Amino acid sequence: MHPVSQMTNQVTVSKLQDWLRNSLGSNLSQAERERDKLISEINRGVESLRQSCGQLTRKAEQDMETKRDNRAQYRASKAVARLTSIIPDMCKDFNIPSVKDSMTLRNLQRDTSKIASEAARTREEWLRQIRPYYILDMMTLGGNIDKLRRLSDELHNFLMGRGAILRALEDIREKSDSLSKLQASEDLAISQRKSLEDRLKESDQLDESLKLQAEKVRGNPKVTKFLEIDSELRKLRLELIRTGFSRLGRPLKKLTSISERGDYPLSVEVRESAKEYTKKPFTSFLAEPEGYPRLKTVMSALSGAVSSGKLALKQREAKKVIERSEQITSGNSLSSLHESAKKAKLTYDQILTDQETKVLVKELTDLRRKGKENRAAQEELKGELERALQNEQHSREQIMSLLREIENAGRKLAGTDLKLQLQ
Repeated sequence: MHPVSQMTNQVTVSKLQDWLRNSLGSNLSQAERERDKLISEINRGVESLRQSCGQLTRKAEQDMETKRDNRAQYRASKAVARLTSIIPDMCKDFNIPSVKDSMTLRNLQRDTSKIASEAARTREEWLRQIRPYYILDMMTLGGNIDKLRRLSDELHNFLMGRGAILRALEDIREKSDSLSKLQASEDLAISQRKSLEDRLKESDQLDESLKLQAEKVRGNPKVTKFLEIDSELRKLRLELIRTGFSRLGRPLKKLTSISERGDYPLSVEVRESAKEYTKKPFTSFLAEPEGYPRLKTVMSALSGAVSSGKLALKQREAKKVIERSEQITSGNSLSSLHESAKKAKLTYDQILTDQETKVLVKELTDLRRKGKENRAAQEELKGELERALQNEQHSREQIMSLLREIENAGRKLAGTDLKLQLQ
């Protein structure tokens, strides 16, 4: 490593590896030559061990043929033949890798060390059966094994020392590859964000168009008249709920429920009427003749059930329900409302008998539906856009963080000031 100089070098990520190799110069070249030399020597060392074993195997086999009368030497020759068949078997899966990165070299160092250690142990185990014969041959074999052990140690020391420059360069290359992937993720996030922005813009334009179309339809006098009577019916509905059915929904549901279970006697007609008023109170109210007899029958049944305690209501709630029921059944509290609602509904139906009005109202209804659907889609798009913006921001933060990390690593490795740029 060099002491940091004062000059700031501006380098793009794509040219960083070339710039680093140029900056490291002879230091890098020397480390690569030393690495290649060690790999070559290990390859030759393993091959020498194989050849040595092969030669010894042939010699031992020849001695076994010619010296059968010498039982001691025959046993020694047989042991040598066995030994020199075991050691090559240890090397059968050994290969010099084509890739020369640090991880591969560490594996090569471990494999070389393992072969040397196992071969040395096996040699020692068989020496007892070989001595005092083949002394020089065993020394040669031991020398080949020791050479492998020494080369393994040298490779280990290289990786821990002068080879660190290669590992540092690899780390920077790996980080640069990760940076490229992050940039691809950011590009995708940007593309998604732009697509969502375009879709949201189109949705805004559609919303504005639907509003203008609806406004145009509402401007028609016939539609205006319809909207007035429709608004009046809506107000009457709210008034019915507020004055007549406030707090009666739950008791009515309880009444139909206990009746269906057979816990409280109700005629089928009254039970069905109660169900209708529970589901669609205003529609059921409008369908009543003058005096709304079906509603009064339902309210009478409800009052009776509450008074009997069958609905198991709290005292205060029971009192309110009975009061409301009596107002409807005895006080005719809804007569005026019922009359107004019937008149409004009649006017409403008469207006819709006009075919042009009917078509315009349907058009307005469709425009309102489309507007509602479009606004719901807008909310979804806004949510997706927010997530896309967050993804984009997260990718950018990761990119800048990794860029600074690579920059610092490059500065430390090159020993000179460095300003790393994405492009």
